[in-house]
Amino acid sequence: MENTNESFFKPNTLFGGLIGGSFIIASLLFAYAGKGVVANPQFNNIIMMLTIFGVFIGIKKYRDDHLAGIISYGKALSTGIYILAVAAVCYAVYTFILYSSDSELLATYKKVMLTMMNEVYKNMNLQELFNTSLSDLFFSPVVIAFGELFNRILVGAAFTLFIAGLVKRKTPPFNPQQF
Repeated sequence: MENTNESFFKPNTLFGGLIGGSFIIASLLFAYAGKGVVANPQFNNIIMMLTIFGVFIGIKKYRDDHLAGIISYGKALSTGIYILAVAAVCYAVYTFILYSSDSELLATYKKVMLTMMNEVYKNMNLQELFNTSLSDLFFSPVVIAFGELFNRILVGAAFTLFIAGLVKRKTPPFNPQQF
């Protein structure tokens, strides 16, 4: 039960990597099933549930295994954010590799996003804006991966605010063998 940076980073980096791996596996399963991951509400819901459960289990496991069952709200919040950051980096690297290697998927992403933007912003002529070289920059694998990174961390952080409150504990758990 060391209270060092090594005892924080090692288990939480591993757990963040596992969550990132679960994001990647979910994406591959959707692709294998023929369902797209671009703007797919089912896929987004699964990723959200993996995020919630992963962060909850990760913080709880860190609290119980490395902090003797006691964790403050701030420590739980920072642990959850760190786990999310590692998971988001794993998924962003995967996203970059995926869109860099599959030009058809990148074209599908661009088509779906332009359709959604034209529907949302009906009164604006976005086609002129995105027919320029700005389109190549906006729909590049680097920008898509950065967007995924930012999205996973932001959405996960919102859930972590709530989860940290559930997991915090000021007193050690009851142990009947002490009596």
